[in-house]
Amino acid sequence: MAALRLEVDEELIERIAARAAELIDGRTQGREPDGWLRGADRIAAYIDAPRSRVYALVSARRIPVHHDGSALIARRSELDRWLVQGGGLRT
Repeated sequence: MAALRLEVDEELIERIAARAAELIDGRTQGREPDGWLRGADRIAAYIDAPRSRVYALVSARRIPVHHDGSALIARRSELDRWLVQGGGLRT
């Protein structure tokens, strides 16, 4: 078995480390920066609410969701914006 010797400059090591940190952070958060959530359960988990609350908000047309046939879908960025604007507060 032959030994392999590889020389890597400091800049490349830093770039690899930064990219690895981005990937690990993305996995820790469990989500992409923006994407779709499919189903009331996933939407409820994302906004930290019971599924029944999601259905109540949908019924009152107070949450930014869309329908894909009978399934609810929501874009993460729209839910984030809605939450920041206080959309999740009871009135």
